Amino acid sequence: MSIFDYKNALGGTGKAQYSDAITLALYAGSPTGEALPGTSWRPISATQLGYQGNISAQGTISGEQTSVSDAQVEILGKYDAAGQLLSIGISFRGTDSLADAFNDLQAAFVPGFADNYSRLAFDNLLGKVAAFAAAQGLSGEDVLVTGHSLGGLAVNSLAAMSGDHWSGFFKDANYVAFASPTQSASNPQVLNIGYENDPVFRVLDGTHFNASSLGTHDRAQDSATNNIVSFTDHYSSLLGKVVPQSILNPLSWSAHSAVGYAAGLNRLLDSDFYDLTSRDSTVVIANLSEGKRDQVWVKDLNLYAEKHTGSTFIIGTQSNDLLHGGKGNDYLDGGAGDDRFRDDGGYNIIHGGQGHNVLELQQPLTNFSIANDGDGTLYVRDAYGGISMTRDVGALVSHETGSWWQLFGKDVSHSVTDSGLLSGNQLTAYNHSLNGDAYGNALVASVDGDWLFGHGGDDLLSSDKANVTFVGGAGNDVMYSSGGGANTFLFSGHFGFDLIHGYQNTDKLVFMGVAGIDAQYDYSQHLSQSGNDTLLNVGDYSVTLVGVGMDTLSGSSLVFA
Repeated sequence: MSIFDYKNALGGTGKAQYSDAITLALYAGSPTGEALPGTSWRPISATQLGYQGNISAQGTISGEQTSVSDAQVEILGKYDAAGQLLSIGISFRGTDSLADAFNDLQAAFVPGFADNYSRLAFDNLLGKVAAFAAAQGLSGEDVLVTGHSLGGLAVNSLAAMSGDHWSGFFKDANYVAFASPTQSASNPQVLNIGYENDPVFRVLDGTHFNASSLGTHDRAQDSATNNIVSFTDHYSSLLGKVVPQSILNPLSWSAHSAVGYAAGLNRLLDSDFYDLTSRDSTVVIANLSEGKRDQVWVKDLNLYAEKHTGSTFIIGTQSNDLLHGGKGNDYLDGGAGDDRFRDDGGYNIIHGGQGHNVLELQQPLTNFSIANDGDGTLYVRDAYGGISMTRDVGALVSHETGSWWQLFGKDVSHSVTDSGLLSGNQLTAYNHSLNGDAYGNALVASVDGDWLFGHGGDDLLSSDKANVTFVGGAGNDVMYSSGGGANTFLFSGHFGFDLIHGYQNTDKLVFMGVAGIDAQYDYSQHLSQSGNDTLLNVGDYSVTLVGVGMDTLSGSSLVFA
């Protein structure tokens, strides 16, 4: 499941629901009283609902009781081209006044206030919404409830109240909250989305204040995303590194704004790697100011938080970025702009995106072997066996040892060309490879250390050499190895249902960028014996090791990135 998947809203449907939720949450922050541009949403008036209460000229509805009179909500409808009402949106506004701040304090210190907030503020209104929806032939499943900050608290409150009030109409509604300080006790009922370093997000333990609320409060929550970081100016600064992210630290609130949420999370949604994420993936989103983006390297600092594990996703902006992966397995997405990348090892996928993009190797070029698959991807293997698959990278920069008076060496830029890496008039050839095409190919390795790229179609890849890397690509491929071993079989994306003949325990199976798996993938739960063969299911696809028993396969020969 991808990071914003929720209930039955998976894949593209999950993306669409998230997009609706963030759009409505932003609208609640600054309503115009008009249709939302570029969407099928438009406000439903109090008159349509048969509701009388405290209503602004723009149609914003305020709280019904004195203690929560500053609470505000927007009611909207989503319509098809014929004007038929498809669903209803309830979007609660976040904190924007001193009275709202008082409500925040009541949520922290008044028992039961947080859970009851939506009913205290909008009991009558919500009854009218339920009646209106039912009259239009809609059910609770056709309602989307959203909000940011205090609005997110209201989302969790409505979820908590939904079974016992309003005739249970909202029990099956869809709840997506942003930056909520609380989390519903009915965990599967709400998707709580937030930045790990937002001092407001999850500040309360469920709905209760405790000592950690004033300091670091990064506790895992079943209903929440737990490892998304907004990489802001403050977070990356020296002060941000030495002072905990706290609600008492005004600078750390830079990760809380609704606009900042939308800007970063929308780029994650549009990333090439979104489908590879899961609810608790470590995601670092570049949200530096324009003046800092060409000065500060965006990386996983893991500050004042539970230890990050598994692969790391680093998402750039639409301008120039510096993105730096770590020693583990990373996915770096530059987006638009002229981006520079670094990585410190492991198995990585780097997408430069639009612009002139550069990968800094940080070591001499001789420490790497580089293969070109002839279809736009460079495979950069380091001296420790780690592999980086790179696309849309126009140059590699190596760090070479200089003359005796050049104590720190020098950087040398190498342009990526079809025939090799070009620095001045010196061409460094790529590692020898055989490249197929979009159809089925039969490729035979000719030298030790060869690369075989099948690409599309059902390919036959064969080798009697050692240290060969087999990359079957899409399609159902058959691979034969009868050489000296120490081969690598690399699988990525929709790799199909592949067979390997001649697998040895010195060989390595590497899975990169396969939906449904990550570095914590427990392969033993997906391994089975089929006659004399071993079948390994990985995501929606599989690899069969022909004539190999299950006991031959060990964790040291498997990489999941």
